[in-house]
Amino acid sequence: MEMKRIFLSVLIIAFSGLLGCTAPVKHSDPAQSKNKATKSSSPSSQVKKNSKAKAKKPLAKRKSTKPPVSPSASSESIDPNLLYQLMSAEIAGQRGQMGVAVKNYLAAAEMSQDASIAERATRIAVYARDDKSTLRAARVWVKMQPDNLEVHQVLAALLVRQGKVEQAQVHLEKLVEAKGNSKNSFMLIGALLSKEKDKQAALKTMRKLVTKYSDNPSALYALSHLAYLVGSFDTAEENIIKTLNLKPDWSEANILYANILGRLGENEMVTVKLESVLQKQSEDKKVRLFLARKYIDLKKFDKAINHFQYLLEQEPNHVDALYALGLLSMELKKTDEAEHYFLRLLELKQRENEARYYLGQVAEKNKKSEDARRWYGKVEEGNYFLEANIRIANIIAREGDVLGGREHLQNIAADTSEMELQLYLAEGELLREAKQYQEAIQLYSNGLERLKDNISLLYARALTAEKVDNIHQTILDLTHITELEPSNVEALNALGYTLIDQTERVEEGFKYIRKAYAMNPDSAAIMDSMGWGYYRTGKHDEALKYLRMAFDKMKDSEIAAHLGEVLWVSGEEQEARKIWVDALREKPEDKTLLKVIERFSE
Repeated sequence: MEMKRIFLSVLIIAFSGLLGCTAPVKHSDPAQSKNKATKSSSPSSQVKKNSKAKAKKPLAKRKSTKPPVSPSASSESIDPNLLYQLMSAEIAGQRGQMGVAVKNYLAAAEMSQDASIAERATRIAVYARDDKSTLRAARVWVKMQPDNLEVHQVLAALLVRQGKVEQAQVHLEKLVEAKGNSKNSFMLIGALLSKEKDKQAALKTMRKLVTKYSDNPSALYALSHLAYLVGSFDTAEENIIKTLNLKPDWSEANILYANILGRLGENEMVTVKLESVLQKQSEDKKVRLFLARKYIDLKKFDKAINHFQYLLEQEPNHVDALYALGLLSMELKKTDEAEHYFLRLLELKQRENEARYYLGQVAEKNKKSEDARRWYGKVEEGNYFLEANIRIANIIAREGDVLGGREHLQNIAADTSEMELQLYLAEGELLREAKQYQEAIQLYSNGLERLKDNISLLYARALTAEKVDNIHQTILDLTHITELEPSNVEALNALGYTLIDQTERVEEGFKYIRKAYAMNPDSAAIMDSMGWGYYRTGKHDEALKYLRMAFDKMKDSEIAAHLGEVLWVSGEEQEARKIWVDALREKPEDKTLLKVIERFSE
């Protein structure tokens, strides 16, 4: 629509010259032309307004003391070739032939050396993603309007994208000078340079640019920020230190320094540095908020809580602090405190959907199902709407009404295919929890008719089929997933384990497991499969190696069952018993554990 407006405006300008206007033709922007008062740019509105103008009584001519001037002496006729180029561009644009439009606009710009036509040619070339023509048009534009900042920005971005950072330098300098060496100008340049493929060349250009402004903290900050983005952390640290020497109380600079220290592997120094900043400037809310969140990342929840509470003392209605304290209280199972913070958010009418959702969770944890359903039901459309309704369905199903839970989910209108998928998976999980495995399998099959080859539905059906000993279906679905996504680690591992545990295709299954392990050697589940694979092929020592690694990483009941079995057959019965007993304390009703213990106790 924007391109159409430009093309129509040019056509109006062209025809006004063609019809013999006595004033000199100026190729100005349509919005600033003689039709400036006309707010609508559509042709119909132009015609209506012109018609109204003609219907008005003509104004009396003003007397002039100067002799009349003939049109030929006062007008500036349009070059026929220029008019041809403009009209050809217009027609091409109307037909969607952007290549032809760009070519003719560029020819018109170079022919006329007119800044407005050159600007228009540049914009249309950008729209058509024709970098070569954009550069040519922009060079005409900057020649005619050397002080226009927009054309310098266009040229700088284009030259940087083409890897011509040296040529971009002059335009970058122009931007800095024109914007008064401000933070925004340097950050804009940093953003442009960060897109350069040759990161070191971009950094070199920025460093050269900043050389003239070595006492300007904004320039040094932008250089440090770019170095951080391109991975030159030593350079980033060097320049952020210089920045803070000039402006030690700059919040963003202190936060950037903390991020740089983190990337340099000095994680302990991050919190030390920020704590020292707050000792000098305790009212710095940005730094305190960043530090509190950093403590959450480090799972130092008590320290995070202290800083969030300090923020609330400074600003009792600090939304981020209230929300974070609510989540931390949930994490620490302090549901009364969590409820207080989320209710406070509701009073402030801030983050209301999130607050209602988590108040529902608080009620669930306190085994107040009706309150939970009430809060979840108040969650309006948004990111938490679907999850809240899934939780309502789970509550209904847990109370013994599985059908009611399913109906609740089925009454939710799925606006997107992703939402439809989540509803299928949630309903399937209700059925699995109720041990209605055949119904779940049928549900997943129905979903796959609508969402063909969906990986999540195939995987869910495969795992559910195993519950009813339909190993054939399990293998079919897992194999299909690996065909659709050959690098799907979970499917490779699950398929391999199923083959070695449930069939005689042990060697084939072990190949899948080895492939999964090569892609993710830190997974406890895959380590367990590796160990079980070696056990099934009679290599007990190798089996114990991987099973011990898996159990050290994750104290899982199935891993305990496998490790205990291999230890038992290897003569380490006492250690096997200890592992099984310890695992049973955690999961006394685990069927896998009970089955293996019963088998070896006979």
